[in-house]
Amino acid sequence: MARSKAQERLVLVKHQPGKARKRIVYTVFAVVMAAALGYSSSSLMSRHALNSAVASLERLSEEHGKLIAEEAQLRQTVANLESGRAIDNLAKQQIQDTIAGLRDDLASLEKDLAFYRNIMAPSDNARGLQVQSAELKAMSDKQRYAYKIVLAQVADNKSYVSGVVAVNLIGMRDDKQEVIPLRDVSELEDLGIKFRFRYFQNIAGELVLPDAFEPAQIQVVAQSKGKKSSRIEQSFEWQSLLN
Repeated sequence: MARSKAQERLVLVKHQPGKARKRIVYTVFAVVMAAALGYSSSSLMSRHALNSAVASLERLSEEHGKLIAEEAQLRQTVANLESGRAIDNLAKQQIQDTIAGLRDDLASLEKDLAFYRNIMAPSDNARGLQVQSAELKAMSDKQRYAYKIVLAQVADNKSYVSGVVAVNLIGMRDDKQEVIPLRDVSELEDLGIKFRFRYFQNIAGELVLPDAFEPAQIQVVAQSKGKKSSRIEQSFEWQSLLN
């Protein structure tokens, strides 16, 4: 048994301490190179991604600048259009106001022309002292009105005519008809208003309606004096004078 063990082969290995050290160095170098190659590849990829991101950012920044410029231009265009529209509307309104004013002036001139024609060349049945017209205008105060009455001497106006005219308000108060002299509702002190003119004379002022009084008419009574004295009386509907 002991012999058998003795006969076992004995293997001898040459001791080479430098070889193991070289293997370790080679292994470490391989690991370092692999790491270096990996880092270099990763660095190149990162640098490429960074460059791509920078390029995209620059492109987006340029597009953003263009959009801002386009927005500013559009805002200016809109402002110009709105300004032009406002100017057009203003000019249109001014033209319309001018036309309306010219129409009013023309109507007033035609009215005056008819008035003077009627005085100088009236119809056969309208001669001598006349109540040419009466006007009313509501004031800001609800009960206050401006009035204007025009007396005229028609056709026969070679000499002056003089006399007195009385103006009365006819209406209802407490379900009863009432006649109020103009003196009682205005600043006039006399019951009659004196007149003297050759062609025409305006009688104008303001009146204040009494409380609870509902006006229906204005009555004008004019009495001239002299050799050709005459008396005229004419009534005007209150509402028609306002309209």
